[in-house]
Amino acid sequence: MDEQSFDNSSDGTRSPFATVNVTSAPPTTSTSAARQDLSAEMVATIGLVIFSIGVCANSVVLTVLVRARRHFGSSVHTLIANQSAMDLFACVFGMGTLVMMVTHGYKYNGNSIVDDAICVLFEGLALTAVAMTAGKMGLVVITLERYFKIVHAIAHRKYYRNWMTSAGVVLPWIVGVFLILFPSFAVIRIVNGRCIISGVWPNEATETVRL
Repeated sequence: MDEQSFDNSSDGTRSPFATVNVTSAPPTTSTSAARQDLSAEMVATIGLVIFSIGVCANSVVLTVLVRARRHFGSSVHTLIANQSAMDLFACVFGMGTLVMMVTHGYKYNGNSIVDDAICVLFEGLALTAVAMTAGKMGLVVITLERYFKIVHAIAHRKYYRNWMTSAGVVLPWIVGVFLILFPSFAVIRIVNGRCIISGVWPNEATETVRL
C-alpha cells in the first residue's frame, strides 16, 4: 500500500493534519473486470431486495403502531414505533444509495460543499449507518425499559416518568449522530474526483481507529 500525503494547503507544503491511503491497483484483464462488475451487480441486487423487504415490513409495522391510538399512552409502544422508524430510515437511505450506485454512480461537479455532503451522506453511507447505529441503541433502550418494568415493577410504577420515554426516543438518534455522522465528515473526503471512505485522518494516531 502506497501512502500519499493529501495536500490541502495553497503553498504545496505537506500538511501534517491529513493523510490519504491510496492502494495502487495492479493492471487487470477484461475478464477480471467483468467478474468485478458482475459481483458488484449481484451485491447491489441482493442489497436492494433486502432493503425493499425492510422498507415494506417496517412501513406496515409503523403504520399499525400509529393507527393503534388507544395504546399511545404505553411507553413501550412509543419506543417500538421509534425503533421501526429508525429501521425504515436505514432501509430507505440504503436502498437509495444502491439505486444511485447501479444507475449512473456519483458524479461531482466541483462544488465543495455539495460534493462533500453527497460523498459523506450518500456514497459514504453515513445516513444509513446513523440509523443502523441508532437502531442498535434503541434495542438497548427497549430491553432496559422492559427489564425494569417486569423485574422491578413497583419501582417502575413509582419512579418512571413520561420524560424518560422521550429521552429513550431521542437518545438513540443522538448516539448515532455523534458516533457516525460527525466522525464521517472528518474522515471521508473527495480526492481526485473520488469519494475516499475512511481515508483521511487528522493525524497518524487516529488512523488506527476505524468507523
